[in-house]
Amino acid sequence: MSTRGRGRPSADDSTTLSTDALLDAALDMFAERGYEATSVRELARALGVSHNLIPQRIGSKQQLWFRAVDRGFQALAIALVQVLTEQEDEADDMARLRALVVRFVEANAARPALLRIVNQEAIAPGPRFDHIWTEYIDPVRAFGDDLLRRLHNEGRVRSDSVGLMYFLMTHGAGGPLALPGLAARLGNAVDPTDAGAVRRHALEVTELIFRGLILTSDN
Repeated sequence: MSTRGRGRPSADDSTTLSTDALLDAALDMFAERGYEATSVRELARALGVSHNLIPQRIGSKQQLWFRAVDRGFQALAIALVQVLTEQEDEADDMARLRALVVRFVEANAARPALLRIVNQEAIAPGPRFDHIWTEYIDPVRAFGDDLLRRLHNEGRVRSDSVGLMYFLMTHGAGGPLALPGLAARLGNAVDPTDAGAVRRHALEVTELIFRGLILTSDN
């Protein structure tokens, strides 16, 4: 995680750092280093603020993790709710599912730290992973499960496995976002700051997923 250069606030000037900016920086550091290897003192140093600021404003390292994760995943949840609102007049479940997948990929591209956090915490599940699962992953799973089952019962899709769909979205579509070094070596890097590149990636991988998912008269 890069530190601020010229113009960063002094260690005594903590009022210039918003809580949102602090939580965003914390999420990125937790995603890069993992929970155990993340140092609150090093985060404060990177942000150019007093090492007392974070404990005073947020609390413990554990509280910082939960606050940072909640901020990140709540933004993702809002993005998914927004696309469903946009699709309220869309009667076709396939179109709604496709729009949801595209937005999921785009939202995670904007904050690839979320995918990395899930990957880290899912290796040895504990209270932190339980929180992510209960509050954020399972509600999306339940909604997707309902859509897929209806489409499967109508004979429109090959599989009604929401787990398979989730892995295709996170580890398939999300791979170049969560693993930029590998993506670069494979010639498939996606710049998360380039909205056009993110959109093209989301549409391309969604098209590939749905070509395999949709049942047609030919197959």
